[in-house]
Amino acid sequence: MLKNEEKEGAAPFEKYKDILYRIAFSNMKSKADAEDVVQEAFCRYLKTEPSFANEDHERAWFIRVVINICYDIQKSAWFSRTVAFDEVPEHEMEHFKLPFVEEDETLWHVMALPASYRNPLYLFYYEDYSIKEIARIMELGEGTVKTRLRRGRELIKERILYGTRGKEGSLTDKALKEGGRDAD
Repeated sequence: MLKNEEKEGAAPFEKYKDILYRIAFSNMKSKADAEDVVQEAFCRYLKTEPSFANEDHERAWFIRVVINICYDIQKSAWFSRTVAFDEVPEHEMEHFKLPFVEEDETLWHVMALPASYRNPLYLFYYEDYSIKEIARIMELGEGTVKTRLRRGRELIKERILYGTRGKEGSLTDKALKEGGRDAD
């Protein structure tokens, strides 16, 4: 690789590494797994060399790739046989810090949600994406994103008020059984 090509390949890495790491960590709940996901996303970028209409399109592509890689890993047999989020030691959680946020207990509630609620909530509240942008990134309808945001907020409210499991027959139980499927 020539020096100019190295600089061009490193430019997106410098722009997006932090946001992609945070999104990967919110899905994978492990520093090492999140780093692997981000590395894989940039490897895919270098292999495919996609062209983008603008910077927003480029950022959305990277986010979509990171989310898809997280889904692929979570579906794998290896992932299902490893330590669950509840068993991750507290010192491992310290690696994930949001800028300007000292301690955010709500973030840990968001991270414990199913991915269909976790990703829209995280992008909306922690990365300041609009509903329209989230719909485009996640390839969903705007109504579906709004529904997932509303249901996700309700799940978090139940988790905070009633503990991790919520009340028997509550929205938490129903949503977890459905796996986050929306009727929209």
